[in-house]
Amino acid sequence: MFSTILVAVDGSKHSMKAVEVAADLTCHHPDIKLIMLSVYKHISASENTHSLVRTRRPVDPPDAALKDWAQEIVDVAANRAREVGAKQVETLVRRGPPARTIVQVAKELNAGAIVMGSRGLGDIGSVLMGSISHKVSNLAE
Repeated sequence: MFSTILVAVDGSKHSMKAVEVAADLTCHHPDIKLIMLSVYKHISASENTHSLVRTRRPVDPPDAALKDWAQEIVDVAANRAREVGAKQVETLVRRGPPARTIVQVAKELNAGAIVMGSRGLGDIGSVLMGSISHKVSNLAE
C-alpha cells in the first residue's frame, strides 16, 4: 500500500466524488495521507481583458484571484474528506498547466496514486485537446 494519495480537485461534482472515494479508502487505511491539489492556469496581462480596464480602486491581479479561488476549492475538498473520515488531509495550490503540474506534484510528493474526476470544469479547449484526466494518465508513470 502507499502512504500518500494526491487528489486533484477543481470544484466540480466529479472531483468532489473523487475526494469521497479517496477519503473512504483512508478509512480502511488511516496511515494514508491525502493531499488535495488545485492547479490554476497563469493568465498573462495580454490574455486578460481586464488589463485594458482602469478602475478607481486597485484590483487584485488575475493570478491572485485564481489562487484564492483554488485555495477555497482545496479547503472545501479537505473538509469533505474529513467529513467522510479521513484523518490526514493537507491542501496544496499550484500554478501551471494542469496535467503536467498534477504529475509533477505527484512525483515531488512521492504519491502512490493520483485520484481525480473524469470530468471537470474544463473549457472548450479541453473538449478539443483532450481532458486533463486523460493527459494525466498518459503523463503519469
